[in-house]
Amino acid sequence: MESDPVDASSHSPHAAGFRRVPRAKQRAFLRRLRKLHAWVGLSGAAFGLLFGLTGFLLNHRGVLKIEAGQIQERRVTVAFAEAPASPEALARALAARFDVPTSRVKWLVKTPRPGRVGGAPVQVAEQWTVVFLGHAHFATATYAPGNRTVELEQRDANLIQALKRLHKGDGGQVAWILVSDAFAGALVFLSLSGTLLWTRLSGPKLLAAGLAAGGLVLALLVGGRAW
Repeated sequence: MESDPVDASSHSPHAAGFRRVPRAKQRAFLRRLRKLHAWVGLSGAAFGLLFGLTGFLLNHRGVLKIEAGQIQERRVTVAFAEAPASPEALARALAARFDVPTSRVKWLVKTPRPGRVGGAPVQVAEQWTVVFLGHAHFATATYAPGNRTVELEQRDANLIQALKRLHKGDGGQVAWILVSDAFAGALVFLSLSGTLLWTRLSGPKLLAAGLAAGGLVLALLVGGRAW
């Protein structure tokens, strides 16, 4: 009886090596991904703690009556020898008066516009607004062009309120916005890399897909009820 022909190439060491190469590369990739996942998670641990605690305070401030922090407000009237000629000049003068870096000062011009007072039509005068950005200390100045005085509303936040403002990015500083964006990108990477590592290293892919889909459906259902 003749035996079936055997493909010698299927038992050759070169063929076995060819099949092992992709699996070896996959294991090496997963090892590097796991290390990168761990280092990214460790570098963002402090920011995760900050955003987690402040997010809990913001989420439960109404129901649990959690202390939401305090902001002390005070009004200051600043006088000038001459009326500022432009919003930029006003911003520079106030920044120099209160020793604030110009990078933390923004200004806005509200042009004259029609309005109503007591039912009668009036013309609302032009107004300049200068904003001092900050998480713990910030202020707003409102100025009518031509005057030699400007009213400044200064606000000082305590630690809890300052942390909440950091969470929401209310300070407006470019450096903090960039750090927050980096942390947000790190969270996206950790989510994707964690899912990939779990499906490749720890369990059936069907279960992983079910968990991911279940979490997405739950988030959509909860979010849809509050839309």
